[in-house]
Amino acid sequence: MDSVADKLILIEFCTLEKQSKMKTKVITTKLAAAVLAAAMLVSLTTSCEKRISPESEKLINQTLKSIQVSDYSLDNIPIQEYKYNLELLLTNPFDKDDEKIKNYLYQLSLATRELIKDANFNKIVIEMAKKSENQTANLLELEIVAPEYYEAINSKLSGKGYSLKKIASDLTHKPSHPDPKCPEQAKIEQYVPAIFIPNLDMVNDAKQPIISPNLVVDSRNDKSIEDNVIAWYYTEDGDLKEIILSEETSSKTSNPLFFLDNASLKVKRNPVPILPSNGNLKAIATTTSFHSCEYKINFHFESWWAGASEFCIVAYRINPAGEVSWIYDAYGWKEIAQVSRSDIGVMLEQWSLHAGNYTPYDQNYVFWNTFERDWNFSPKSLGSATANGLTIYLVGNMAYEDEWYAWDPTTLQSHNTDFDYIYSNWAIWCTSTKSEYRIWRVEL
Repeated sequence: MDSVADKLILIEFCTLEKQSKMKTKVITTKLAAAVLAAAMLVSLTTSCEKRISPESEKLINQTLKSIQVSDYSLDNIPIQEYKYNLELLLTNPFDKDDEKIKNYLYQLSLATRELIKDANFNKIVIEMAKKSENQTANLLELEIVAPEYYEAINSKLSGKGYSLKKIASDLTHKPSHPDPKCPEQAKIEQYVPAIFIPNLDMVNDAKQPIISPNLVVDSRNDKSIEDNVIAWYYTEDGDLKEIILSEETSSKTSNPLFFLDNASLKVKRNPVPILPSNGNLKAIATTTSFHSCEYKINFHFESWWAGASEFCIVAYRINPAGEVSWIYDAYGWKEIAQVSRSDIGVMLEQWSLHAGNYTPYDQNYVFWNTFERDWNFSPKSLGSATANGLTIYLVGNMAYEDEWYAWDPTTLQSHNTDFDYIYSNWAIWCTSTKSEYRIWRVEL
């Protein structure tokens, strides 16, 4: 041990061991703070990049594993293996920024996955996600919240020439299909490295997490695994296992799902509770409602080897009292259709409820947007709007912010459903450079 800091580490170990007179296994957790603090001192004195010495890195790795996960059981996790070509999953010849981000998320997953053996790390990530606007733990915030884990991740990344801040500065995406007439749509999207927890509302933080680099599998030859992602977990003996996970599994398991993610800082939670739908469907002489039928999407945002586009809608109603309610379900969104690659740019038909007959029309506002949904990525903004003294925020699970179809999110305020026009004219077309969507008045 050459440095003063390394000697301090040894002294701290000896002193605490003598005082406690306990077995090494018991005192390890008590030593964590001292070891990590000293390791940070070493890192601060060695470089402006905060890279740590091999000796200190070893001590940190030993300490991080000391607070072991108590429950290694798998709750409703089917063990399904998958043979894949990693190079294929990490490439996208049609979107180089997407390819870049996939590679960053993969490197982050490798640098982070051993930390899920540490119950304290897991609880910190879960608590950060619960306090966030979008179910994510921003890994940059670990520098303040839990600097020991921030340093541990950076230590792993340094072997590849990366750091959390270096990745964050380059976690950018150029919009795929901006409207040439709207320069704002071409602005580069900026993201932060994060862990997204899709099953946050049902996690058991005592259970071991399942961690994923958020790589979607190649399902061209097997539709049953469409939209599944690569994932890893550890056995109680410390063996690393690899499986694939589906959205269905994410809705059933209480094992925390840690998905590496490019998170947006633009997302906001709705400030008031979202009430159940209670449309007055029989407010006028006939039973009137409003449904969409014809639709066309002009672009496919899925990975080039992936399956159909999940064409979805999110909508909320603001009533005259300034209360907001969902229309489709408590999450605010629903799927309209699965659109295959061969149907991109083709006018299709699918009857789907748009909204009830909310009267009076000039006092009820329905704000909505359509988008391509990716269950495994964190919510991104689909716009905000204000009516009857209340501002609401629309979001959708998307890989990138530009994967909307109907309305540029910055223009949502001017795109509430015009019920009065539809009632008088029976239908209205809602068009953008990305899609066409027709809403009808329906009498049942």
